[in-house]
Amino acid sequence: MRLVLGGGWTARVTGQVLSTAPRFTGNSLRIVRYADVVEREQFVADTFGSQEWLWDAPDVFRFDPSNQQLVGAEFRLPEDSASAEDAARVPVTPLVRPGGLRADEVRDFRHEMCTVHCRAPGDSVLTCLRDLDVLDGPLDARIGIAPGVALLVQHGAVVGWSLTIPRAT
Repeated sequence: MRLVLGGGWTARVTGQVLSTAPRFTGNSLRIVRYADVVEREQFVADTFGSQEWLWDAPDVFRFDPSNQQLVGAEFRLPEDSASAEDAARVPVTPLVRPGGLRADEVRDFRHEMCTVHCRAPGDSVLTCLRDLDVLDGPLDARIGIAPGVALLVQHGAVVGWSLTIPRAT
């Protein structure tokens, strides 16, 4: 499956899921291996993809230039919250299909951050959407790029992401 990210840039779904556990840092969900600013700078220098610049704050996807595989991502948490009625419309299908991403070409691009977040009852799932228009049609796929994190795909484009909170048993 080919996915369209920002600016018409494309990547293919692979079977290689990120093994890094997602973590919240400030207002972002990070799926990266670096631990400090020095390691982050090296990570950005050694990879390509989307990245923030100055006052710009897009979602970040970083790829290894040698094999073009996704090696990290960072998603901003939108400030706007959907109403309970809109949040209830978030589709639960299709089921998450594990998969990583492989870039179709080695070049930087820009991927807009989502504008609205939806919380499932009991806060079991956090879903962030490009906009509420996404709720007007079905999703094509949910691609699980890391433990509990899935990209939401509609009409072949990435239109959001979700984080499933594991339940304590």
